[in-house]
Amino acid sequence: MKIEQFQLFGDRKDVTLTTYILEDSPEILNGKKRPLILVCPGGAYMFCSDREAEPIALRFAAMGYHAAVLRYSVYSNGENKYAIPGKTPAYEKSVMPGPMREIGKAILTIREHAEEWLVDMDQIVLTGYSAGANNCALYCVYWDNPVITDYLGADKEMLRPAAAVLGYGVYDYPAMQKDLDKIGDKGRIEGNYGFNLAFFGTEHPDEETMIKGSPAFQVHETTPPMFLWSTREDNVVPARQSVLMANALAENDIPFELHIFERGMHGLALADQATSQAKEQNMPEIAQWPEMAERWLKQRFEFDVPDVCPKWEMPEE
Repeated sequence: MKIEQFQLFGDRKDVTLTTYILEDSPEILNGKKRPLILVCPGGAYMFCSDREAEPIALRFAAMGYHAAVLRYSVYSNGENKYAIPGKTPAYEKSVMPGPMREIGKAILTIREHAEEWLVDMDQIVLTGYSAGANNCALYCVYWDNPVITDYLGADKEMLRPAAAVLGYGVYDYPAMQKDLDKIGDKGRIEGNYGFNLAFFGTEHPDEETMIKGSPAFQVHETTPPMFLWSTREDNVVPARQSVLMANALAENDIPFELHIFERGMHGLALADQATSQAKEQNMPEIAQWPEMAERWLKQRFEFDVPDVCPKWEMPEE
């Protein structure tokens, strides 16, 4: 495997693309292109979670995909009291549409190396978790919009995503706000102010602004298929968010698959030892989601391989 890191903007060290490229081999790739999974970690737009970055990329690489991790813009300055010390850089680029534009920049960077890396640019899959899922979903509904194409100066077909695999994301901010108000948990409401500040630039965005940042309101005919999963017990991002996104996809006749697991907290990532911070995050029933996503992806992408194994012959001396 070839691992490299790229700074997407020359004057900034915070926005990076780390690639995990399967090296060519006559026994595996044999000169054939493979799809690439682009990972967007979560972190409330205030940091990018390590647990939802490299371990996710390596899991998909083990399935036979090229992979890459995008560490997109997160928000902090002296006035952001919600910032996480040591984790949140002092940039103010995370306000929408900044992070989703960075997905487009990452795809263009991958495209520059596609022939060298044997990446099938018609099969770019986005995967994100929590805020990363929001970012990926937003890109999926805005990828062919001037807010991205004009900013990057690129033809929309150079930016097209093929599918998305999204975990416990926020897709409908007005509904999220109503759920928080109904629950009345002061800690969660205060935490959401930080999320709002990071993503909308204000603790109290108006409804029009929230709708622009809500992918469930923006689904249209060019939105790619999605695999969605969440947990009923998630007390940070309610499972209803994934249901609302699924409803929006259904209403627009976009293929999707939705899984709501009964148990499990927010931010489980792989839900096994590879990403768990404590034993309570090791949940075998939820750790099945990568295999479920792999099966779903196989319905869309077939690796370009021979029908029959090549005949093995003794190498000449």
